[in-house]
Amino acid sequence: MLVNKKCTYCGKKFQARTTKTKYCSHACNQKHYKHKVKKERIKELKTNGVLKEEVVPFKDQLEVIKIKDYLSVEDCATLLNVSRSTIKRLINQGELASFNVFSRVLISRQDLNLFCESELKKPVNKEKIVKVKSNREKFFNVKNYYYMGEITEYYNVSLKSIERHIKANEINKVKKGRFSYVLKSDIKKLFGAPNKI
Repeated sequence: MLVNKKCTYCGKKFQARTTKTKYCSHACNQKHYKHKVKKERIKELKTNGVLKEEVVPFKDQLEVIKIKDYLSVEDCATLLNVSRSTIKRLINQGELASFNVFSRVLISRQDLNLFCESELKKPVNKEKIVKVKSNREKFFNVKNYYYMGEITEYYNVSLKSIERHIKANEINKVKKGRFSYVLKSDIKKLFGAPNKI
């Protein structure tokens, strides 16, 4: 006979084989056990005076930060939802004004507001940054070029030798994907007519 029950840990409804069953699965049983042990340990630490500071919920943290006129680096990071290193970088770059009280870095709320307003006013550049190409690359036509492998094949010259000649004569190479291309006319000036056609 199956009994309709509700899991003590996750709250899901399930059909139990006995009336004493509390959990829908073995996993829920284990999780609830660990949760109870952790609770008891925290309670024990509190009674012994070892654990004094409690974890402050995020909403409460925000309420406390909203009241402050001068914010720490951590407070600014919490407000802007960024890392502390980002705030420190902004301070070092001079984008966010700060001052020191002994060894502590503080930021005025007004300065933080001014920084945020200036960032919001900045125009958003949606255009992609296009790499400026040389005239050779703009009018690139594969028919007018040899790639390095072809030169070695057509002229029976090693790749090192070709590289050395190209460098010595200051001949431009055009990089396209995995291949480097050189103008056929430049190679003909160097090595003459190819052995292969």
